[in-house]
Amino acid sequence: MRVGMVVYGLDRPLGGIARCTLELARALNGHAGAELVLLTAGSAPGAGLPGAVPNIALWGCARAPGLVSLGNAWIPLWARRLALDVVHDPSGLAPFLWGASGARTVVTLHDVFAWSVPGHSTHLDTWLYRRWLPRVLPRVDAVIADSHVSQGDIVRYLGVDAEKVTVIYPGISDAYQPVGAAKAAAVVARYGLVPGYLLYLGSIETRKNVGGLLQAYARLRQMGEQRPLVVAGTKRGRAAPVEQTVQQLGLQPHVRFTGYVADEDLPALYSGAELFVFPSLYEGFGLPPLEAMACGTPVVCSNAGSLPEVVGDAALTVDPQGVEGLALAMRRVLQDMELAHDLRRRGLERARLFSWEKAARETWQLYHEVCTRPGRRQG
Repeated sequence: MRVGMVVYGLDRPLGGIARCTLELARALNGHAGAELVLLTAGSAPGAGLPGAVPNIALWGCARAPGLVSLGNAWIPLWARRLALDVVHDPSGLAPFLWGASGARTVVTLHDVFAWSVPGHSTHLDTWLYRRWLPRVLPRVDAVIADSHVSQGDIVRYLGVDAEKVTVIYPGISDAYQPVGAAKAAAVVARYGLVPGYLLYLGSIETRKNVGGLLQAYARLRQMGEQRPLVVAGTKRGRAAPVEQTVQQLGLQPHVRFTGYVADEDLPALYSGAELFVFPSLYEGFGLPPLEAMACGTPVVCSNAGSLPEVVGDAALTVDPQGVEGLALAMRRVLQDMELAHDLRRRGLERARLFSWEKAARETWQLYHEVCTRPGRRQG
């Protein structure tokens, strides 16, 4: 089976979706019976992939507007030339308006946040989710959702038949595991930190609720907590005015913004934290809490979206809109050593349930299924 994977976002600092794309491609590469071809939207084809994986550049598609316009012409052209059986877009942009010249089409849609939490998306994201995806997704052969919550949202908001949406959980890279204290200290020192901080890691945008986290942290300090807060990540989407919030709350000496953190430093950053906090208003999956668990760090996270489904009983979950409740949950973990130890243990166990090998196996099974379905292929 020849599979064309649309690779988008690897030519810039990796966000969550691009990291998922890269890990899935790595896991699928060399899978028994698979011949993987990367249809590359950007200038970093095959980044991090072992072996000689063929790469085809999709000219003019390095940014989302190009991929959802020009990509619709390039995909059927290359699918025909390369005799592809399946074309899979794991980025959720679905450049399949004109099908794929007989190849089956699969789209991974990680969330539908422009519908689920309106008012927190850019104009481009609003158009993609409310105009483009409802038009294109009903035409594709299969949709992959990251969680059952996301699956329900895709069916509810985007007009996709429920039987066409399959849940396949993302995995966690083997790199995420507890890092020894000395090694963690050496890495985090390069970011100007001392181990023992509270950590948030993710994009800085309004739907991630970093402003709410800062308010809860200010309340936590009023309760007597002295540990600093580290906010790791870059501004994306509708960026939250976090610097203004820090100033308004008088937190300048106590909050550290690291900016983008290289992938190879993330396990040490997680391991150096006393607590990981993730108060997002909505997630279709949410990798950071699981990555923190895999590194042995206790987690407090939101009870919204798919996060309770993902973390199970291995984290404290709270209403992200409740500042007092979030502060009290953080304080509870920081003061109750037995609870913190139990969360570390349960978190490590929970994280082991998610692997890219399993995700690749289930994705391969879906490819096989869509290729053997009766009926005319799209395109």
